[in-house]
Formats: sequence, structure tokens, C-alpha cells
Amino acid sequence: MKLNRKELRKIQYDFNSCSNRLLQADYGDYAGVLAKFVKYMDSTPIINDYICGCGSCDWNLEEEIKKVQGSYGRLIFSLGETDEEEVRNVYAVLRFLVETNNSVYCGVAIGYSSSSKWQDKIKGFNERFVMVLIRHVERYLTKIGIDMGIDEKNVYNVTVQNGQAIIANDNSTVTATTHIGVNANELERLIAAVRTKMDTLTDTDKETASESLEVIEAEIVSEKPKKSMIKTAITSLQAIKGVAEFGAAVSALIQFIGPMLS
Repeated sequence: MKLNRKELRKIQYDFNSCSNRLLQADYGDYAGVLAKFVKYMDSTPIINDYICGCGSCDWNLEEEIKKVQGSYGRLIFSLGETDEEEVRNVYAVLRFLVETNNSVYCGVAIGYSSSSKWQDKIKGFNERFVMVLIRHVERYLTKIGIDMGIDEKNVYNVTVQNGQAIIANDNSTVTATTHIGVNANELERLIAAVRTKMDTLTDTDKETASESLEVIEAEIVSEKPKKSMIKTAITSLQAIKGVAEFGAAVSALIQFIGPMLS
């Protein structure tokens, strides 16, 4: 499938929106919201290709779900030993739950929380089961974005083999510099270096760092970059108290683009 970075970011935004709605859904609405979540993944080629590329679930889904549901909280689903197994198994279960109109909260979700409240059951099911698939898809889309670089005008052919994305540039030429005179390849490398050091951050700081990097990427490739927004993003990155390696990566990025903002 052909895709540029701008289109990829829209897909990431839509996937995050669908995921957040599912994670925050009331237990009474959960089945309907889950159906929309599964439908979105099925109808979005880059996500559907990734899931299919992880193989087919070899479980007897009807028996597995009956076993977990009939245990009244004593059993939960296994996930698998590899990332690919986790992706295909979690997806297959969610799809089967949708196809069979399973209410989830008073069935398979019971074992995911010791609380007697239905909402807590759904929360536990989301955190311990559904989030496994969400995180794998998020990581997959993020890696594609890193491989694409920061130029939103380039178009790429994205194919999936064994759960791995293979990306080929569909253009004959590649823009080497941004509109504020920054070498695009070096900027891409420095931003990727910051991202690789974000694992040790808190969830809040990760979100802040990710949003700041996205602002920097978006503004620098813009025809009329807003230097004030880039400076604000830099300030947000500097305020994050991460490990030394994260701080060093941020400093290297700031040193590189700082002179162009004066």
C-alpha cells in the first residue's frame, strides 16, 4: 500500500482515538465500542496487514472462551510466547467476542479484577489483555514513521512480511533539507535517538515528549514553520526529568536545531 507520513499520522491519530474510547467505555456500552474498534482495525489496511502478517490464531476460540467464561473468574486468557502470537491471539479473541455478541463484562472479564464492580472488570480486561494488542500496533506504526523520516511529501510503499514492515520510497528523489535549512537526514536521526531513550519515562512524560517531537517534526517540514511552536516544544522536552541518556539525546537535538531558530 502507498502511504506518506502525513497519512500515517492521521491513521495513528484515528487509532489512538478508537483505542482511548474503548479504554474509557462504560461496561454497558463496551460490546458496541469494541465492535467499532475491531471494525476500524479490519478496515485500515496498514493495521489489518500487520495483524494478518502475524499469522492465524490456532486456538479453538469457542472452547477457549467457554472455558474462561465458565470459570467464573478463576481463569484468564493466555497471550502467547512471542509478539506475533500476542497480536494474533488477542485480536482473534476480540473479533470472536464481537461476532458472538458477547457482553464481556459479566463473562470473560470477570477474572481480570478482584473487584465486584463490573466497570473494574472491564478496566482490568482492557489493561491486562486489550492493551497488549494496542501497544503492539502503536509500536508498529511508530516504527514505520521513524523509517519514513520527516518529509511528509514523500510517498512510500508499505508491505508486511511476518509482522514486519518493509518500506520502499516511491519517489525518484528525496528532499535533503527542510524549510529552515536543517539537514533532514541528521534531524531524523537525532529525533529517533530521543525516541529510543523514552522507555524509562513515566507515561505522562512519554506523552509530553512524543507530542513535542511531533510538533518539531510537523513544523520543520512545514512550508511556513512556526519557530515559536518549535521553541515551546523544545522547552517542554528540557523540562522532562529523564535518565542521563535521554537528557543527552535531547541536548544533541536542541544543539542541532537551536542555531536555526535565532
